[in-house]
Amino acid sequence: MKVMMKKHILVGVIAFTALVVDIFTKVLVEKHIMMGERIDVIGSFVQFTRIYNEGGVFGILQGYKNFFLIVSFVVLAALVVFYYFEKNKTKIFVVAMGLIFGGACGNISDRLLGKKGVVDFVYVGFQNNRWPAFNVADSCIVVGAILLMIVFFIQERKKRSAE
Repeated sequence: MKVMMKKHILVGVIAFTALVVDIFTKVLVEKHIMMGERIDVIGSFVQFTRIYNEGGVFGILQGYKNFFLIVSFVVLAALVVFYYFEKNKTKIFVVAMGLIFGGACGNISDRLLGKKGVVDFVYVGFQNNRWPAFNVADSCIVVGAILLMIVFFIQERKKRSAE
């Protein structure tokens, strides 16, 4: 029981930390970077900018903020249920879910606070070949999803080797 409680605390600490870092970086961006301004961080390959994404992932369906707010809540709720019922809460699983929860809450908070959209500010690539701008929350979600895939891959390998 103590081990399970520690894992619940760990997922909360990771989610809270991801959320705080995401909000803090977005506040800094909104305070110090003008709309459309680009600041070179690693040459022009990595830049900081300020963009408001009113759509979904990669900027799809711009202008559907409320739709994505609802979808975000539904997905977050489904993930919380999944976390709750998962029997094999390994440390990697807990870290992955904490990152995803924190990232999701970070992007939801932008929509709930009535901003123009989700604040994106990391811009990577070369001149006309750039990845869509993203933020700390997006990074946490992606890293968490990759860790989750690793967890599922390891579980599948164990299951196959046991058969």
